Amino acid sequence: MGWQDREYAKGGGSYRPAWSAQRPGSYGGRSIVTTLIVINVVIYLLGIFSPTLGRYLFGLGAMQTEAVMGGQVWRLITAQYLHGGTGHILINMLVLHFLGRPLERMWSTRKFFAVYTVCGLFGNVFYTVLGTQGWLDPRWPAVGASGSIYGLLGIVAVLFPTATVYLYFLFPIRIRTAALIFGGIAALRVMERGENYGGEACHLAGLVFGVWWAMKGDRWWSKTEWRIPKRGRRTRPAKAKGFEAKVEERRADAETIDRILKKVYEGGIHRLSEREKRSLQDATERQRQREADAGRVDRL
Repeated sequence: MGWQDREYAKGGGSYRPAWSAQRPGSYGGRSIVTTLIVINVVIYLLGIFSPTLGRYLFGLGAMQTEAVMGGQVWRLITAQYLHGGTGHILINMLVLHFLGRPLERMWSTRKFFAVYTVCGLFGNVFYTVLGTQGWLDPRWPAVGASGSIYGLLGIVAVLFPTATVYLYFLFPIRIRTAALIFGGIAALRVMERGENYGGEACHLAGLVFGVWWAMKGDRWWSKTEWRIPKRGRRTRPAKAKGFEAKVEERRADAETIDRILKKVYEGGIHRLSEREKRSLQDATERQRQREADAGRVDRL
């Protein structure tokens, strides 16, 4: 049966590019982008309603070169979930919402969270390096998810360069152009030690890492898939499959192929996660082997 004969191709379906695909990626029915937004907002509100707790969280988790070099390396991560004002968190969360959704649809939850975190980590490491070199005061604190957000901007600018965004929610502009503008502003402020140049250093580093990831990182991820070998597991030789098992395997493979091809038809191949790509490849390979076996003639 060809793809044209499947239910999803019999009218009512329409192709949607990955940028405008409707259903978000999720884990357990929950969107990872929404979860990140909720975590950031809850932490911010805790600091608003309890200033004492807010000062404690800020003092324990904010980026600070001196503290990081003293062994408090968790600040490289925790600073990504702290914000310095309502406008600060509002802009960051709005941009996370608009840039994170298309990437979440394309990737698995694990991949999105890992890339988002590493973008912010890369920005904070660069901030630390500048502090150790005297470019900025190592005692200065810094907070915000902007390193991660700029990383997403760099990724989307490479993957969807012609997508239109609204600069300051007013002026339509290609997202690739927006990335160049914001990257140029960040670089200029860092070089001239202008306004918020420590934060701009994080922005710039996150953006650079995001561009690199979109160009090179995806290939690395596809090869490694961050697979962690499980200890204590032994591979047992596969048992010969009976007739019923073969029928069940064929039925399961057909359902897998139908489900994945429907997703490709509705939203494009970019919406497939790495696991779905592997499942499709494995099911197709088993189907090809069954067809080859069906036409085999043993010579006695």
